[in-house]
Amino acid sequence: MPQAFFHNPKYKKLSTDARYLYMIFTLKMTKSPNNGWVDSDGNMYIIYPDKDLMDV
Repeated sequence: MPQAFFHNPKYKKLSTDARYLYMIFTLKMTKSPNNGWVDSDGNMYIIYPDKDLMDV
């Protein structure tokens, strides 16, 4: 988890849920190239249905 979440005043009010969500998305993003989740411009993206996210 980025240290900025704890030390940068900009993120002081960020909820624990938001920090957790950031980590979930970051971990998913590392799998994007292997899953073919890259657009024609080379931008990676994730596919994460709301239901799956809510289960986590």
